[in-house]
Amino acid sequence: MNLDPYLLEILACPACKSPLKVDDPAAELVCTNPTCGLAYPVRDDIPVLLVDEARRPDGDDDQAGDGETAGDGGGSAGTARAADSTGVREPEVS
Repeated sequence: MNLDPYLLEILACPACKSPLKVDDPAAELVCTNPTCGLAYPVRDDIPVLLVDEARRPDGDDDQAGDGETAGDGGGSAGTARAADSTGVREPEVS
């Protein structure tokens, strides 16, 4: 990976705003917050900082984009609509 050091200084995890560290062998930027720990892919030297594209580095192959962001404990009780890609939840229509 060939990323500008200044860019690495200013990038932050989109989910929790913690700093990111480089994982060269995996071609990823990994969140330094242990409760988050999302790993964001770097494709063609471009960081893809989308929670939907991130994975959890604990070996879980499921991507993080399942409607939950790290550390929020998931959604509310089963009837709430899932968050869209902007993280905004739409109110449920009665």
